[in-house]
Amino acid sequence: MKKIFIVIMSLFFLLIGGCSSLETAVKKRNIETQTKMSETIWLNPEYITDKTIFVQVKNTSMTDISIERDLKNVLAEKGYKVVNTPKTANYWLQINILKLEKLSLNTSDAALSGLTGAGIGALLGGYNTGSANTAVAWGLVGGALGILSDALVDDTFYGMITDILVSERTPYRVKSSAVSATTQGTQSRNFSVSENSGNMNKYQTRVVSTANKMNLKLEEAEPVLKRELLKAVSNIF
Repeated sequence: MKKIFIVIMSLFFLLIGGCSSLETAVKKRNIETQTKMSETIWLNPEYITDKTIFVQVKNTSMTDISIERDLKNVLAEKGYKVVNTPKTANYWLQINILKLEKLSLNTSDAALSGLTGAGIGALLGGYNTGSANTAVAWGLVGGALGILSDALVDDTFYGMITDILVSERTPYRVKSSAVSATTQGTQSRNFSVSENSGNMNKYQTRVVSTANKMNLKLEEAEPVLKRELLKAVSNIF
Protein backbone atom coordinates (compact mmCIF):
# COMPACT_ATOMS: atom_id res chain seq x y z
CA MET A 1 0.00 0.00 0.00
CA LYS A 2 2.81 2.38 0.89
CA LYS A 3 4.55 1.66 -2.42
CA ILE A 4 1.36 2.41 -4.35
CA PHE A 5 0.97 5.67 -2.46
CA ILE A 6 4.56 6.62 -3.28
CA VAL A 7 4.01 5.89 -6.97
CA ILE A 8 0.85 8.03 -6.98
CA MET A 9 2.64 10.90 -5.28
CA SER A 10 5.54 10.62 -7.72
CA LEU A 11 3.15 10.83 -10.66
CA PHE A 12 1.50 13.84 -9.02
CA PHE A 13 4.81 15.65 -8.71
CA LEU A 14 5.68 14.69 -12.29
CA LEU A 15 2.42 16.24 -13.49
CA ILE A 16 3.10 19.47 -11.61
CA GLY A 17 6.73 19.60 -12.71
CA GLY A 18 5.79 19.01 -16.33
CA CYS A 19 3.24 21.83 -16.50
CA SER A 20 5.87 24.43 -17.34
CA SER A 21 7.32 22.14 -20.01
CA LEU A 22 3.89 21.61 -21.57
CA GLU A 23 3.24 25.36 -21.55
CA THR A 24 6.59 25.99 -23.24
CA ALA A 25 5.90 23.31 -25.85
CA VAL A 26 2.55 24.87 -26.74
CA LYS A 27 3.67 28.51 -26.80
CA LYS A 28 7.05 27.99 -28.47
CA ARG A 29 6.20 25.51 -31.24
CA ASN A 30 6.86 28.18 -33.92
CA ILE A 31 9.91 30.40 -34.31
CA GLU A 32 9.49 33.91 -32.95
CA THR A 33 11.92 36.62 -34.01
CA GLN A 34 12.74 40.12 -32.82
CA THR A 35 15.09 42.63 -34.41
CA LYS A 36 16.23 45.96 -33.01
CA MET A 37 18.53 48.64 -34.40
CA SER A 38 20.53 50.82 -32.01
CA GLU A 39 20.44 53.94 -34.19
CA THR A 40 18.33 55.08 -37.14
CA ILE A 41 20.31 55.92 -40.29
CA TRP A 42 18.93 58.75 -42.42
CA LEU A 43 20.45 58.99 -45.89
CA ASN A 44 20.21 62.29 -47.76
CA PRO A 45 17.54 61.85 -50.48
CA GLU A 46 19.36 64.35 -52.72
CA TYR A 47 22.23 61.88 -53.20
CA ILE A 48 20.18 58.75 -53.94
CA THR A 49 20.19 59.49 -57.68
CA ASP A 50 23.56 57.72 -57.89
CA LYS A 51 22.81 54.21 -56.68
CA THR A 52 26.30 52.72 -56.80
CA ILE A 53 27.42 50.89 -53.69
CA PHE A 54 30.53 49.11 -52.43
CA VAL A 55 29.88 46.18 -50.07
CA GLN A 56 32.30 44.74 -47.52
CA VAL A 57 31.23 41.90 -45.22
CA LYS A 58 33.22 40.45 -42.33
CA ASN A 59 32.37 37.68 -39.89
CA THR A 60 34.27 37.67 -36.60
CA SER A 61 31.82 35.34 -34.88
CA MET A 62 32.59 31.70 -34.18
CA THR A 63 29.86 30.56 -36.60
CA ASP A 64 30.37 30.01 -40.31
CA ILE A 65 27.63 32.14 -41.86
CA SER A 66 27.67 33.84 -45.26
CA ILE A 67 25.41 36.74 -46.22
CA GLU A 68 27.37 38.65 -48.88
CA ARG A 69 25.69 37.13 -51.93
CA ASP A 70 22.19 37.48 -50.49
CA LEU A 71 22.96 41.03 -49.39
CA LYS A 72 24.07 42.05 -52.88
CA ASN A 73 20.92 40.49 -54.35
CA VAL A 74 18.73 42.47 -51.93
CA LEU A 75 20.48 45.71 -52.89
CA ALA A 76 20.16 44.92 -56.58
CA GLU A 77 16.41 44.41 -56.14
CA LYS A 78 16.24 47.96 -54.75
CA GLY A 79 17.98 49.37 -57.82
CA TYR A 80 21.55 49.58 -56.51
CA LYS A 81 24.57 48.65 -58.60
CA VAL A 82 27.26 46.86 -56.60
CA VAL A 83 30.78 47.91 -57.61
CA ASN A 84 34.15 46.47 -56.61
CA THR A 85 36.03 49.75 -56.12
CA PRO A 86 35.17 52.08 -53.20
CA LYS A 87 36.30 55.19 -55.12
CA THR A 88 33.64 54.66 -57.78
CA ALA A 89 30.78 54.08 -55.33
CA ASN A 90 28.37 56.67 -53.97
CA TYR A 91 27.74 54.49 -50.91
CA TRP A 92 29.84 52.12 -48.84
CA LEU A 93 28.17 49.38 -46.82
CA GLN A 94 30.45 47.67 -44.31
CA ILE A 95 29.09 44.89 -42.12
CA ASN A 96 30.65 42.76 -39.39
CA ILE A 97 28.80 39.85 -37.77
CA LEU A 98 30.06 39.94 -34.20
CA LYS A 99 28.16 37.05 -32.63
CA LEU A 100 25.80 34.23 -33.51
CA GLU A 101 25.27 31.96 -30.53
CA LYS A 102 22.78 30.07 -28.42
CA LEU A 103 21.21 31.62 -25.34
CA SER A 104 19.18 29.24 -23.14
CA LEU A 105 16.74 30.47 -20.49
CA ASN A 106 16.58 27.09 -18.76
CA THR A 107 18.81 25.84 -15.97
CA SER A 108 22.42 25.39 -17.04
CA ASP A 109 23.46 22.10 -18.62
CA ALA A 110 25.72 21.36 -15.67
CA ALA A 111 22.83 21.60 -13.22
CA LEU A 112 20.63 19.42 -15.40
CA SER A 113 23.26 16.72 -15.77
CA GLY A 114 23.61 16.58 -12.02
CA LEU A 115 19.98 15.53 -11.61
CA THR A 116 19.57 13.26 -14.60
CA GLY A 117 20.87 9.76 -15.17
CA ALA A 118 22.54 8.30 -12.07
CA GLY A 119 21.25 11.12 -9.86
CA ILE A 120 17.59 10.27 -10.47
CA GLY A 121 18.37 6.56 -10.29
CA ALA A 122 19.82 6.99 -6.81
CA LEU A 123 16.79 8.97 -5.68
CA LEU A 124 14.35 6.41 -7.05
CA GLY A 125 16.31 3.59 -5.45
CA GLY A 126 15.71 5.03 -2.01
CA TYR A 127 11.91 4.89 -2.22
CA ASN A 128 11.60 1.13 -1.86
CA THR A 129 13.46 1.08 1.44
CA GLY A 130 10.65 2.53 3.53
CA SER A 131 13.10 4.83 5.27
CA ALA A 132 12.13 7.74 7.51
CA ASN A 133 13.10 10.17 4.75
CA THR A 134 10.32 9.03 2.43
CA ALA A 135 8.42 12.30 2.69
CA VAL A 136 11.51 14.24 1.68
CA ALA A 137 12.13 11.77 -1.13
CA TRP A 138 8.72 12.52 -2.66
CA GLY A 139 9.68 16.12 -3.14
CA LEU A 140 13.08 15.21 -4.54
CA VAL A 141 11.58 12.81 -7.06
CA GLY A 142 8.98 15.31 -8.16
CA GLY A 143 11.57 18.03 -8.59
CA ALA A 144 13.99 15.74 -10.40
CA LEU A 145 11.33 14.47 -12.80
CA GLY A 146 10.14 18.01 -13.42
CA ILE A 147 13.68 19.08 -14.28
CA LEU A 148 14.04 16.05 -16.55
CA SER A 149 10.89 17.04 -18.45
CA ASP A 150 12.19 20.61 -18.70
CA ALA A 151 15.43 19.26 -20.13
CA LEU A 152 13.45 17.58 -22.91
CA VAL A 153 11.65 20.87 -23.65
CA ASP A 154 14.33 23.52 -23.94
CA ASP A 155 13.17 27.13 -24.32
CA THR A 156 16.05 28.22 -26.52
CA PHE A 157 17.13 31.56 -27.94
CA TYR A 158 19.69 32.24 -30.64
CA GLY A 159 21.01 35.77 -30.98
CA MET A 160 22.95 37.54 -33.71
CA ILE A 161 24.75 40.87 -33.24
CA THR A 162 25.90 42.82 -36.30
CA ASP A 163 27.74 46.14 -36.61
CA ILE A 164 26.90 48.24 -39.67
CA LEU A 165 28.78 51.23 -41.08
CA VAL A 166 27.22 53.19 -43.96
CA SER A 167 29.22 55.87 -45.77
CA GLU A 168 27.55 58.38 -48.08
CA ARG A 169 29.43 60.49 -50.62
CA THR A 170 28.71 64.24 -50.52
CA PRO A 171 29.81 67.22 -52.64
CA TYR A 172 31.19 68.88 -49.49
CA ARG A 173 34.34 68.38 -47.46
CA VAL A 174 33.80 66.32 -44.34
CA LYS A 175 36.20 66.56 -41.39
CA SER A 176 36.53 63.69 -38.95
CA SER A 177 38.52 63.12 -35.76
CA ALA A 178 39.54 59.82 -34.19
CA VAL A 179 40.64 59.46 -30.57
CA SER A 180 42.65 56.45 -29.39
CA ALA A 181 43.94 55.66 -25.92
CA THR A 182 46.82 53.51 -24.71
CA THR A 183 47.51 52.47 -21.11
CA GLN A 184 50.84 53.09 -19.39
CA GLY A 185 51.18 50.73 -16.44
CA THR A 186 48.16 50.84 -14.14
CA GLN A 187 47.73 54.56 -13.53
CA SER A 188 48.25 56.63 -16.69
CA ARG A 189 46.71 56.68 -20.16
CA ASN A 190 47.93 58.35 -23.33
CA PHE A 191 45.45 59.83 -25.78
CA SER A 192 46.16 60.52 -29.43
CA VAL A 193 43.91 62.41 -31.82
CA SER A 194 44.05 62.08 -35.59
CA GLU A 195 42.13 64.28 -37.97
CA ASN A 196 41.13 63.54 -41.52
CA SER A 197 39.04 65.11 -44.23
CA GLY A 198 37.16 63.61 -47.15
CA ASN A 199 33.79 63.67 -48.82
CA MET A 200 32.00 60.79 -47.06
CA ASN A 201 29.46 61.07 -44.27
CA LYS A 202 29.58 58.01 -42.01
CA TYR A 203 26.72 56.49 -40.03
CA GLN A 204 27.06 53.57 -37.63
CA THR A 205 24.44 51.33 -36.06
CA ARG A 206 24.13 47.90 -34.47
CA VAL A 207 21.47 45.31 -35.32
CA VAL A 208 20.47 42.69 -32.75
CA SER A 209 18.20 39.83 -33.83
CA THR A 210 16.87 36.95 -31.74
CA ALA A 211 15.09 33.72 -32.65
CA ASN A 212 13.16 31.72 -30.06
CA LYS A 213 11.53 28.30 -30.26
CA MET A 214 11.22 25.08 -28.29
CA ASN A 215 14.36 22.96 -28.82
CA LEU A 216 15.64 25.38 -31.46
CA LYS A 217 18.75 24.27 -33.37
CA LEU A 218 21.39 26.44 -35.03
CA GLU A 219 20.58 25.02 -38.47
CA GLU A 220 17.00 26.22 -38.06
CA ALA A 221 17.82 29.59 -36.47
CA GLU A 222 20.57 30.69 -38.87
CA PRO A 223 18.44 31.30 -42.01
CA VAL A 224 15.80 33.11 -39.96
CA LEU A 225 18.35 35.42 -38.33
CA LYS A 226 20.01 36.02 -41.69
CA ARG A 227 16.66 37.02 -43.16
CA GLU A 228 16.05 39.45 -40.29
CA LEU A 229 19.45 41.08 -40.86
CA LEU A 230 18.89 41.42 -44.60
CA LYS A 231 15.52 43.03 -43.96
CA ALA A 232 17.05 45.54 -41.53
CA VAL A 233 19.84 46.48 -43.96
CA SER A 234 17.41 46.74 -46.86
CA ASN A 235 15.27 49.19 -44.92
CA ILE A 236 18.25 51.55 -44.53
CA PHE A 237 18.36 52.01 -48.28
